Amino acid sequence: MLSDIDKLTIVRIGNVVSYSTLQRIGDRLLAAFKGVIRHISLSHHESPIAGSIDAFLLTMILHSEYRGHTLGITDADLKTQDADEFYNVIIGGKNPRNDVAVVSTRQLCPERIESDQDYELLVDRTLKVALHEVGHNLGLTDHGRYAFASDGALCPMSKGEFNKFGYQGYVRAVIDGRGDNFCDDCDRFLRSVYGSPRSAH
Repeated sequence: MLSDIDKLTIVRIGNVVSYSTLQRIGDRLLAAFKGVIRHISLSHHESPIAGSIDAFLLTMILHSEYRGHTLGITDADLKTQDADEFYNVIIGGKNPRNDVAVVSTRQLCPERIESDQDYELLVDRTLKVALHEVGHNLGLTDHGRYAFASDGALCPMSKGEFNKFGYQGYVRAVIDGRGDNFCDDCDRFLRSVYGSPRSAH
């Protein structure tokens, strides 16, 4: 369990989102985890990452540099060691050995960012994957089936079946369907573990 859960460091790796956007993502994470996360700090990691990086390696690098509760957001593909090539690139992940989660914007990005609306879609998707991965850092688990929050949107911890959709289909069917609010079961867990008066709904 996290020793200092109320502080989250968000690290930008690459330049796909602006620094002010990083702040907006941090503000929405604060609202979603109200009473659990109280402080957000932002950082930029200078990295020679080109097209892809091993997800586990990236979490270890971030852990050694930042320690504690950390979320990395990169525009590189996150590779895994899965023998099945279909699953060896992930959108987000959490290292079970430390308190670092990472999100890749590569599969979340519209084909082209030609308008403010395209950019906002990318930001919204990045936030929804970030909510899922930070949720794992705090002990929440995946909903294999779809679970809904009280506002009718999917709970951020809803995972669904990836192989049913493929990357772009999964982003549109599952990630776009997620909201900022957690379902009753996730809220109950956060209240029982962290004793927080949660009311982001």
